[in-house]
Amino acid sequence: MFERLPVGIHDEPPVGAIGASGIHVDKIWVGQAYEREGCTGESDKFSLSKHGAVNVCFRVVHSRVEEKVDVLWEKDGELFRRRAMQIPELHAYRTRAYLVLRREYIGSWKARVVSVDGIELAAASFAVVE
Repeated sequence: MFERLPVGIHDEPPVGAIGASGIHVDKIWVGQAYEREGCTGESDKFSLSKHGAVNVCFRVVHSRVEEKVDVLWEKDGELFRRRAMQIPELHAYRTRAYLVLRREYIGSWKARVVSVDGIELAAASFAVVE
């Protein structure tokens, strides 16, 4: 059973499941660059010849206690990398994870945001091409 959270005026419905603590993601997007407001140059396809990195931005809503989430990078359906991320004591927190592109990264990708209790909070898919 998850914990009920207060709702802020900028909160949107969860895009995925809700973790036991009530933690959830209400926005996820993928872009070419990262700026103060999040990912820019939104796309679902990234070219080695044009782009240096893929940025996955997401907004986490949770109770005001520090928590962790994992970003799981999957390439062609297989786990490629796991990155633990701290979510500070804020009601809503926007953050990002990024992947610097290399030739061996050509393929289909998915970035999954997962709570400490193993619940998939959000996912975004993209492709890396020549």
